[in-house]
Amino acid sequence: MRKSVVVLVAMATVLLGACGADPDIQQVGAGGPLASKVAIKTLDNVFGGANQPDIRVAVGEKVQWENFGRNEHDIVPIDSKGWGVDAADFAPGDTYSHTFDKPGVYSYYCSLHGTKTGGMRGRLLVGAVEAEPQVANTVPKQPSAPTGDVIKVPGDQPTIQKGVDAAKPGDLILVSPGVYKEAVEVPSAKSYITIRGVERNTTILDGEFKKANGIIVVKAKGVAIENMTARNYTKNGFFWTGSTGYRGSYLTAFRNGDYGIYAFESTDGLMEHSYASGSPDAGFYIGGCQPCNARINDVISEWNGLGYSGTNSGGNLVISNSTFRYNRAGIVPNSGSYEPKYPQDDNTIVGNLVYSNNNGKTPAIDISITAMGNGILIAGGINNKIERNLVFDHDLGGIVIITYPEDAEWVWKATGNKVRDNVVSDSKLGDLGLWFGGSATETGGNCFAGNTFETSAPKNIESQAPCEGQRSGSMEDGAFDLIKLASNEGKPASVDYTKAELPPVPKQPNMANPTTAPAAMAVNMPGPFDVDAVKLPKRPS
Repeated sequence: MRKSVVVLVAMATVLLGACGADPDIQQVGAGGPLASKVAIKTLDNVFGGANQPDIRVAVGEKVQWENFGRNEHDIVPIDSKGWGVDAADFAPGDTYSHTFDKPGVYSYYCSLHGTKTGGMRGRLLVGAVEAEPQVANTVPKQPSAPTGDVIKVPGDQPTIQKGVDAAKPGDLILVSPGVYKEAVEVPSAKSYITIRGVERNTTILDGEFKKANGIIVVKAKGVAIENMTARNYTKNGFFWTGSTGYRGSYLTAFRNGDYGIYAFESTDGLMEHSYASGSPDAGFYIGGCQPCNARINDVISEWNGLGYSGTNSGGNLVISNSTFRYNRAGIVPNSGSYEPKYPQDDNTIVGNLVYSNNNGKTPAIDISITAMGNGILIAGGINNKIERNLVFDHDLGGIVIITYPEDAEWVWKATGNKVRDNVVSDSKLGDLGLWFGGSATETGGNCFAGNTFETSAPKNIESQAPCEGQRSGSMEDGAFDLIKLASNEGKPASVDYTKAELPPVPKQPNMANPTTAPAAMAVNMPGPFDVDAVKLPKRPS
């Protein structure tokens, strides 16, 4: 069963049964002696937990992988044959087992979220075999300035991948208009390059619903991607994983099978002036980082399952000056055990236009269906600041803070969130909502002040949970209807992302001077930004 990010257990009388553990299996990643079977807990983008070391097993022992994440994965052997599993057979909740009868070193990776050289990888040492320690990915020294060298595609190199392979740090890969049916990998050795399209709307990467990622940047530093489109990939349009320093500018991601523009366990980044539509999960996603030190600014996200999602992300993470509309749900940061760096902590969501996120015609993962009809929904997040956003026309809540019981083991309490100076209207369940899950007097340190709104749940929310002064009233007076939010009854099922009837992508603006502007490495990201200067957006006509 696929885990839902807003499956509300016990307290909301909505139950998701926790899978029973096999008593003969020892989960690895926390140390301790190994039993007759070894279990590797597979999270989203990670085998066995963050920074998983080698796992040593005896000859003849069975190894079991269990997918605890929200994405399907595969297990691809690197230097051996006769084992592994396809993504179709390793969906969330699935297990895969193999008995290793011969000693040796068995390296493997997930081809959807990594490569042979980086990203989602693992290694088994079977028997008494000796192996060289796994070495860190080689990252070249940062150039003091761009080299000024330009690799033209297809003029100098026939494909974007060949251009990357030929590049050195500080180079610009300039891609002419055309449709490029390839999946590009940028390893750590190709750090500090810039990949740029000559014309955003006609320089197109096309996965043909066969390839996983348009461009995947794996543990490389300082890689910028700009002024191009990625469409029809089974996973992501543009994807940075394990990267320090990243930038995506003037990008378009359309009809991809997971996320549009995606950064995982990556820090010091900027997504700006970009557009995403047609993804079952989120158009934009930053997750698994703390502190993230990142910003999303001036983007449009529409016709996705979620406009923005960010599991376990925060720490100088700003989402600003952007439009989230016509998704199933708008902005949905959350905590979850299925990705590293939990809980979600310290986002600033400011100056955004969030409206009409009730769209049942989009592709959608389970959480997108559950969260449908909410503008800004914080599920188990802490210490977030939600300020000066214009939010309207939602079938459930406008801005909602909830404690998230992921399952019987993991209950993520929403605490310390501040909702101030927003304008919220036309929400059927409440313009402002809070469900902490404690007594009638507990707010979890969440507070509301200075907002313009018509309805709230509980009633008089700014008196019940003020940011200053004494609170008054009972949280049970007009309490937020959590069961209605959690229930999928009446919410349309997902639409296959390959077949969804999506509106055509409007022509998107190009960056200035794409053929003459020098390379711009993604260093010193996300750059200076005055949050206090961000204003409440105007309502569209």
